[in-house]
Amino acid sequence: MKLIHSTAACLLALVLSLLSPLAMAGPGHDHGEAAPQAQGTALPRFVAVSEDLEMVGIVNGKQLTIYLDRFKDNSPVHDAQIEIDIAGNTYKAEKHGEGEYEVILKDTLKPGVLAITATIQAGELNDLLAADLDLHADEEEHSHPASWKGIALWTGAGLFVLMALGALVRFRQQARTA
Repeated sequence: MKLIHSTAACLLALVLSLLSPLAMAGPGHDHGEAAPQAQGTALPRFVAVSEDLEMVGIVNGKQLTIYLDRFKDNSPVHDAQIEIDIAGNTYKAEKHGEGEYEVILKDTLKPGVLAITATIQAGELNDLLAADLDLHADEEEHSHPASWKGIALWTGAGLFVLMALGALVRFRQQARTA
């Protein structure tokens, strides 16, 4: 009799624990609009730093946006001449805004680690910056993210099997002692 009560209590606890994530607030009982969350992937970027300058490059397809500022005070560098070498191709950056420069690449960059060097001339300042850009192929094609419902279902099924095995072992032990 004790076995039946303890097994029933375990099964009831399992059912209630699996149903609790399904209890969600209905209209009028929530806490207002959910804050919008950023979606999408971050664009590939690289950073190169020297004693005088800091350069950040962001690759978006064939477009490379470069942000250039002074390392000591983070002020943008105006009217710099930037010549950048990426994967064996040399490009001249055009001024696009305050400390912002733009390069249009001949082709989209191939996945892998690419060496980048930039020769910068801004007034009396001449500098050579180097960085590596690590590009990866889209990983979304190969991965299948599991939903929380699927995870809850498999977790519940696993717990149910463990409880059934535990009940079977207890039943056999009691049958042997009787």
